[in-house]
This record gives sequence, C-alpha cells and structure tokens, in this order.
Amino acid sequence: MTERIRWHSKHQEASNFFTYSNNLKRWNVSYEILNIPTTYGNTHVIASGEKELPPVIMLHGAGMGSTIWYANIEALSKIRRVYAVDAIGDINKSEPLRSISNPEDMGKWMAEILDHLGIEKTDIIGHSAGGYITLNIATYIQSRINKMVLLAPATSFVPLHKQFFLRLAFINAIRNKGFIRRFFCHWFIAKGNTIDNEVFDQFIYGILHYKWKVKPVIPKVIPKEKLQTIQVPTLLLMGEKEVIYNPRRALIQSKASIPHIETMMLSNTSHCLFIEDAKNVNDSIINFLF
Repeated sequence: MTERIRWHSKHQEASNFFTYSNNLKRWNVSYEILNIPTTYGNTHVIASGEKELPPVIMLHGAGMGSTIWYANIEALSKIRRVYAVDAIGDINKSEPLRSISNPEDMGKWMAEILDHLGIEKTDIIGHSAGGYITLNIATYIQSRINKMVLLAPATSFVPLHKQFFLRLAFINAIRNKGFIRRFFCHWFIAKGNTIDNEVFDQFIYGILHYKWKVKPVIPKVIPKEKLQTIQVPTLLLMGEKEVIYNPRRALIQSKASIPHIETMMLSNTSHCLFIEDAKNVNDSIINFLF
C-alpha cells in the first residue's frame, strides 16, 4: 500500500509538470529556467529578453504558474528582461519550504529573489493573486520598485462576490474535469471571447489532485492606510465584465487609496483580460513602463 501511495504521488507530480510544460510550449520566445534558493523555498523562474534590458518581475494568478503569460511574453520581452516567477505555495514548479501567506513574508521573499538576481530596482506586473502579492510587496520594499502594473488584482480593494466562493465550493464537491472547466474556468472569460481549453489544465489538475505543502496566499482587502503609503507609479487594468468583484467599485477604491495610480477599463473582457485582449493589455503596459 505504501508503494502504491508513493507511486500515485509521483504520478500526480508528473501530471502537474506535464501540464506546466505543455503550456510553456505556447511561449514563442527563447527563455531560460532559473531556480532561486530563498528562505521560503526554491523559486522557479522563467527568464526571457536581453539581459541588458531593464528588469520586470511578473507574478501569475492563483492556481497557475508563469506559463500563463504566453500571450504577453513576446511583446514585453522586447523592452524588458522578463522574470516570470512561480509563486511559492501554488501549483507550479517552485518548491515551498515556508508559506508567503502574510504580507511581510511576500516582501522578504521578493527581496531575496531580487538580491539573487542582482537587481536593485525593478518593475512588477501582477495578475489576480499575483496583483495582491505585488501590492503587499510594495508596502514592504517600495524602494526597490520603479513601476507597478496590476491586472484585475484579487480582492485587494474590494471583497470578492459570494458567487466566487459558491463556484469554488461546487467544483471541489463535483470533482469532474469537464464540469470544472465549464463552471469555473470559463466563468473568467467574457462572452464571445475564447481561450484554448488546455490553458486551464494546470488549474484543473490542482483542484483534482494537488497536495498543498504550505498555506497558499489567500487575498484579502488591504487596509486603505497601507495602500496610501505606496508612492510607486501604478497602472491598474480591469475588464468591464469582471466577475469576481465589482470592477467599477474597485477602480473607485483604488483611486482613493493609491496616490499615483492610472486606471483603465477594457471593454468586453473579464478576469483573463491579459489573454482575452492581449494586444491592448500589452500596448497599455508598454506605454506605461516607458
């Protein structure tokens, strides 16, 4: 029985690596893999772009890994040395030792990554939970950030809709691949937009099989007084069809909380706006970073 359990665990891990590697095939630029030791565990990073270019860190949303940036990497790697970082404690190739679930640890974890890479200051781009992590990093190591881009940051400014938790409960109760894809994953895409079904396989694998080794990042509303300390120039992009919370309320709250913020609402996009309308998102980010 012990051998069977051990084999099953290895099989699950191999399946996770397969879905990750399969999504990485979507990248149409050259890249190198870095493994950065930190206090919180070995952090897996995909690096692209000329080494002489200014750096940018990219932080993915929950349940995924850095391969999710396939629609953005070509455009961004032309202007930046891109470091797509697999968040510790999520379903990806980083190997966690300790959780980064509290804001202080998020800042320390990123400081160790930057130190290892020899980066004094960088731009940071974060989607969903990655946007939440980005905001928390900015409250702790603000001096090391040039500019910050938030793509539909999870919670952060306003609470999540109850429907999010209901859907999450349903997919955990009805553990079926097709159901999870239709009921949860496709919910993040605005009507009329399409994303290849296999993009979500890594997330679906996580729901069905992943064994959490440390406490994952659970986004919360960040106190306004903390956000008001952020002096970093910030760009916030939202989809007008956002489903996890009220996007208009989030934009209003963000403007009232972060002193130097620009906001933009993209038509006919939802939570996956950076894939749904990659060209507009890429152009907006590039214009802001310049």
